[in-house]
Amino acid sequence: MGIWVFVLTDLMMFTAYFAAVMNERGNHGGDFAAGRAAMNTDLGVVNTFLMLTASLCIALAVHAVRESAYSTVRRFLLGAGTCGALFIVAKVIEWSSAAGDGHTPQTNVFFQMYFLVTGMHLLHVIIAMLVLAHLWRTTGRGTAAMDARRLRFFENGATFWHLTDALWIVLFTLFYLVR
Repeated sequence: MGIWVFVLTDLMMFTAYFAAVMNERGNHGGDFAAGRAAMNTDLGVVNTFLMLTASLCIALAVHAVRESAYSTVRRFLLGAGTCGALFIVAKVIEWSSAAGDGHTPQTNVFFQMYFLVTGMHLLHVIIAMLVLAHLWRTTGRGTAAMDARRLRFFENGATFWHLTDALWIVLFTLFYLVR
């Protein structure tokens, strides 16, 4: 139950962020049009691919852990972790490029909202990566089926990753696609 309370709370927080972005879009349409035009959509697409691929790997890892196929679980966790690490690298490249082009949180409301909300998302990705590292370590120890508590933790970690993925889909839409 705890993971669902956390997910609901986190969704409420991000819903407030999304509402603020939409409100600011309505109040500062010119800033949002200019900001959207300056976005590197290619990197946004790459990040979306990475997040979706990581989620697929996590889903397959959950299936494998239920089958006690720990070497398979670890391969899928490695795939998800690699995608997560590449997402972080791509986000740092994107932020550095934007800053190099003179787009910082001080530029306008669009970039203020962009850096704030994608920064909160990036924090979620980093936390999810730490959870993945813990899951990796946990599955490396056992050769017998996981007990119910450890399996529940594994599934909760997967749920957190999927939340992080879903949040990115909304962010990608808000900042890269909506005109």
